[in-house]
Amino acid sequence: MMQHFNKQPTRQRIVGLLLSASVMWQAAAIPAVAADGAALSLPSLLDEARRVNPDLRAARKRWEAAQARVPLSKGLPAPRIGVEWEEIPKGTVKLDQAMLMYQLIQALPFPGKLSARKRVAVKEAQMAAMMFKQAEWDLISQVKAAYYDLYLLDRELEIQQEQLLWLEQAVAAARARYASGTGMQAELLAAQADALEASNMRSILLNRRQATAAHLNHLLNRASHEGLGEPAPLALAPLPLSPEELLLTARERQPELLVFRYSAERAEASWRLAKRELLPDLETMLELRDPAMGPVGPWDLTLALVLPFWFWTKQRYGVRGALYDKESAQAAYEGMQNEIAKRIHEHWHEAMAAYRSARLASDGLIPLGQQAVASAMAAYIGGQGPFMELVDALRMLSERRLAYYRELVNLEQHVAMLEQAAGVELRHPEEP
Repeated sequence: MMQHFNKQPTRQRIVGLLLSASVMWQAAAIPAVAADGAALSLPSLLDEARRVNPDLRAARKRWEAAQARVPLSKGLPAPRIGVEWEEIPKGTVKLDQAMLMYQLIQALPFPGKLSARKRVAVKEAQMAAMMFKQAEWDLISQVKAAYYDLYLLDRELEIQQEQLLWLEQAVAAARARYASGTGMQAELLAAQADALEASNMRSILLNRRQATAAHLNHLLNRASHEGLGEPAPLALAPLPLSPEELLLTARERQPELLVFRYSAERAEASWRLAKRELLPDLETMLELRDPAMGPVGPWDLTLALVLPFWFWTKQRYGVRGALYDKESAQAAYEGMQNEIAKRIHEHWHEAMAAYRSARLASDGLIPLGQQAVASAMAAYIGGQGPFMELVDALRMLSERRLAYYRELVNLEQHVAMLEQAAGVELRHPEEP
């Protein structure tokens, strides 16, 4: 039968190719370098995103603007300066014969109003600060998701290239058997179809990698077409904290939850301020009467109360509206607490499921697949097994490796979403 294989690579060459491909699983632990020689570093990408992402810069400026408004809230109203002419001669506009008076008028809010306004402004600044931190966590989560997608696509491309090599050898073997009359045409056609699908899938994966790279470049404020290297290898690691521990951390550190807490506190402060608006303000007026009449003219001082006389049509509705806002903000805060708890439990259990699947693949399924490949290869070398059985064993090993990589990336992406949901870093990648 072997004399018909003169049109295909020798058995030794086929075995050499398949052996080199089958050890890719062990070689995957070695850092891979992209074609341009620049491997990607997740910590470097995160630092760059924090520095240059325009959405994050906009959130920071909103925070700084809110901080700048705090001093404005505790300042007195602007004073008014005026002049008054008294005792103008009847039937004339002879101002030079009238008594000239200079006025300085200052409104003084009722005690407690300015401090209440400051509390409202401080809570608004705290909300803006937490919005900035949430924008930062959102950005970190997006960068990590794109980075892990890029890692998975590179592994899929690697495995797809291996499969394409095997399938090309399978096509050559099927063609030789068909030419010698020992094989069926259907076997050759099936092998050719598999090879075409593998080649097309490789092109599809390259397009998807370019799309993912464009998304990551967008987050880094780079040109969309800028090339990206290959991500560093990922190690399988368990979850460091339980859902209960994450939930306790989230109550004190999760920015989105703190936005709702500060919003409720702001609504409380606004309600108290609205009630103080029912209290009268004081207005003072200091007058200097006819200073040209003497070295220092006589002084007049006027004190007046600004009464909220129309409170039943104005201020009381302000109090009522502020009360509704307060109750609404408190309910929203409670709802957000439930939402954060749901996110933490969902992502934790999804991450745990992915971890268990990846651990099963790395510790059980892949070693079994390697044993199956070794057995099929030994049978093929000894002339006791068909080539297609060896290809099938290699395909099964590739599928199990691919399943491992997918679960590994699924785990890390859910960990990134857990970090976002809890407001705490769970992975501490270091620079290579």
